[in-house]
Amino acid sequence: MKTVAINGKFLGAPLNGVHRTAALYTEAMIAHRTTDLNVDIIAPRNLSQDSTFSTLEPIVLRSPLGMGQAWEMISLPLATRKHLLLNFCNLAPAIHPNFVVMIHDAQTYLYPEDYSGRQAVAYRALLPLIARRARKVLTVSEFARDSLARHRVAPLDKISVVHNGTDHLLRVRPDNAVLDRHRLRPKEYALAIGSAKSYKNIARLFDAFAHRDLADFPLVIAGGPPPDRYKNLASPPPANIRFLGPVSDPELRALYSHAAMFLFPSRTEGFGLPPLEAMNLGCAVIAADAGAMPEICAEGALLIDPEDTVAWRNAVIAFRDPARRQARSAAAEARARFFSWERAGARLWEVVEDLVL
Repeated sequence: MKTVAINGKFLGAPLNGVHRTAALYTEAMIAHRTTDLNVDIIAPRNLSQDSTFSTLEPIVLRSPLGMGQAWEMISLPLATRKHLLLNFCNLAPAIHPNFVVMIHDAQTYLYPEDYSGRQAVAYRALLPLIARRARKVLTVSEFARDSLARHRVAPLDKISVVHNGTDHLLRVRPDNAVLDRHRLRPKEYALAIGSAKSYKNIARLFDAFAHRDLADFPLVIAGGPPPDRYKNLASPPPANIRFLGPVSDPELRALYSHAAMFLFPSRTEGFGLPPLEAMNLGCAVIAADAGAMPEICAEGALLIDPEDTVAWRNAVIAFRDPARRQARSAAAEARARFFSWERAGARLWEVVEDLVL
């Protein structure tokens, strides 16, 4: 039986961001494999604390080189050299003879200031090398594909697009008690995801909400760094900002479902998963007209210039009217449902099946 190996290093870390999508892509691949194919998840340890992915059972590969970069770059390729190796978290062992790598975006090229100098330099050196050695490079949108090609990470004809799914939060039961814990009223707050990175542009929302017309309307920030990390931004948070800190998936589902709107002002994104998560749960979305958002959100979201504070403020004020939000609900739901993990799994096999040894 032919075997596909998956780099399961992501299971040894908190399953957030890219690591979470790696777990979801892995699930999708296993669900769509044919009977004559085997999928092995190879990991340095089995320490994932996320019960959402308890069905992922890795083969633990122990190594005298430890469980870090040396494990990934030396031990893993030696152990899987006879199989196709899939890597979903941007990096891959360049010495492997038959591997595929997913590079989610070109952010270290577009906004290097948002990464430590060492990290930006390392990624800009490693990504073209890894992409050159890979049999195929995957990414998550046409925008990301064009960005990677423009920055000479890989040529366009070597890069294939496999979209994220967006239906993973439908698996969990909402924890509606999160509203009571934070004194929030359904449909009487806006929601955003926290980040202090400049390209996430959260200061634009702070600026928009620092106005008397929105003084009675809280902006809830889920996840991200502690509140004091935002004090050095060009626009510090006004009084009507609520920082919730880390939230669980059940809490996040409830927050999306009960928010009047979800706001996503990023200057660039390789995909932009949170707006589609929100749309999938019936939440109206205002997103930046930048990066992959026009491609991914399409007519399902109201798209705004990421640098126009007045336009953001006016859009939020307009969306406080339920009728204005409702006008986009059908398009939003249809767009979100297009991006399923079932579709992602089928597309993955379509791209890589011919590479299986």
